[in-house]
Amino acid sequence: MIKVQVSFAGKDCALHISGHSGYAEAGSDIVCAAISSMVMLTLNTVTERFGCKAVIKTDERKAEIYAKVVDYTPEAEGIIKQFAREAWEISQSYPENVTVIADFLKGE
Repeated sequence: MIKVQVSFAGKDCALHISGHSGYAEAGSDIVCAAISSMVMLTLNTVTERFGCKAVIKTDERKAEIYAKVVDYTPEAEGIIKQFAREAWEISQSYPENVTVIADFLKGE
């Protein structure tokens, strides 16, 4: 299962994405491809387009991506929150393969 965690503290944001979806074999897994491409788009947009500083660590062996976005802009906050919402939408279609933890999604 892919676990997506997004949290905000002050002007910092942490994203932790870990695990394998298990939907299909590597190279054919549409769930993994969707989450992976959304993560890359989000982090590239936040850093390249909005100029936010980020510490990004990956471990392909453990299937983990950790990113801490420091002093994010309002635009970057919107992009990160939309990433979490879209990941949540995927989790509704593939509940055995994706879970999302983000406090700000409660009640939406």
